[in-house]
Amino acid sequence: MRLPKLLTALFFLLIALPASAQTYNVEAGPIWNDGDAQAKCPRVCGGLGARWNGQWHTTVQGQMSVCACEKASPGREIQAGPIWNNADAQGKCPSICFGNGLSWSGQWRTTVQGRMSVCDCR
Repeated sequence: MRLPKLLTALFFLLIALPASAQTYNVEAGPIWNDGDAQAKCPRVCGGLGARWNGQWHTTVQGQMSVCACEKASPGREIQAGPIWNNADAQGKCPSICFGNGLSWSGQWRTTVQGRMSVCDCR
């Protein structure tokens, strides 16, 4: 049995994270299932300059769930949700990097077309 590419990517992301990563829960509104979490949590965590670690749970049935986010370590690409162009990156990346105690290098790239980009923070 072969794991879907997304699950494989999440597995490698989880084992690549440093053991000292700071984990915290962020409210994401209602999450109905794992597929819904995979669509919402990367954006929720990425918007805070963090990574989704693949975990989530419901706190108020039908109303609120949380995504488990981890602070990125210094000098890394940080998920930012979709970035559409350079002007959009200039509006998003500086605050995402700053939220991790870093500064934006001016570089970014799309990792999943229309869904996820990363900012290069130092």
